[in-house]
Amino acid sequence: MSKSFNKKVTIPLPVSLYGGSKLLHGLIRLYYSVFLPQPKITGTFMEFGRFVWIHDQTWITKLHQSGSFGKGDLSRSDPTWLDRNIQQNKESLEEITIERRRRRRRGGGGGGGRNQEVDNENILKPEQLLVLTNYSNVETFQLDLYEAFFLVYALNSLRIKSTNQKLLSINDCWSMFCKSNRLFHVNYVVYHFYRSLGWVPKNGSKFGVDFVLYESGPAFKHADFAVIVLPLYPDKIEERKSWLWLLRLNRICTQVKKTLILCHVHIPHNIDSLNDYSITQVIYKRWSPQKNRE
Repeated sequence: MSKSFNKKVTIPLPVSLYGGSKLLHGLIRLYYSVFLPQPKITGTFMEFGRFVWIHDQTWITKLHQSGSFGKGDLSRSDPTWLDRNIQQNKESLEEITIERRRRRRRGGGGGGGRNQEVDNENILKPEQLLVLTNYSNVETFQLDLYEAFFLVYALNSLRIKSTNQKLLSINDCWSMFCKSNRLFHVNYVVYHFYRSLGWVPKNGSKFGVDFVLYESGPAFKHADFAVIVLPLYPDKIEERKSWLWLLRLNRICTQVKKTLILCHVHIPHNIDSLNDYSITQVIYKRWSPQKNRE
């Protein structure tokens, strides 16, 4: 089995929105800090779960439809728990998953019959759930920390408060998120990079990677790329990865029809300086004689 790598591409961060001298840059930031309107969307940082909770239902749909930000905690993506239970839509992703699991339990054979009966007794029907919740929407809408910081730092579209309702500045958010997740600064650089290029990055732990990249969003088509983040510290030797690790990872990505990207993040001495980060991308593909003939 042979391996094929593409040309390395190194791009500094963040993506420049305007050029010029440092003085002009400072004046522009000062202007926008004074005259830019305050964000209307407000969220609460829930440290125990490492997410930002959006309270106002009126902004949930707008956030999700204007960039595929966030997800419902009772849904796979779009917060549709209440609508699913009212309409009992059997074609929703969640219903398809539940039905698939039921078929697996029925086809298990052996002594699974009694366990299946117990499981069915513990499963509430949609009508029972609606009665218990008084037909109210109990689903919460969550932003992961990368989405939340991008909305605060890059788009100025979100205000974040602590659990005691103290308004957090950009520096406060950065410090608290880095404290909550020691690799936040590395992964956020990657998230910011791909978001700025028009991709929609989402959590990729389901496939054993850090991010998956959607061209338009999860509602339109499956992700095209799977991204592994590899931090490169200036005063440390890069951690070695074995060929077996890479082959296993690429095999998984191939099975789910995703192209694997090894994303090396060059970390500066001062991790708070986003201007000094840079990224090197390597696309890894399995070379097949049948598919790659000239």
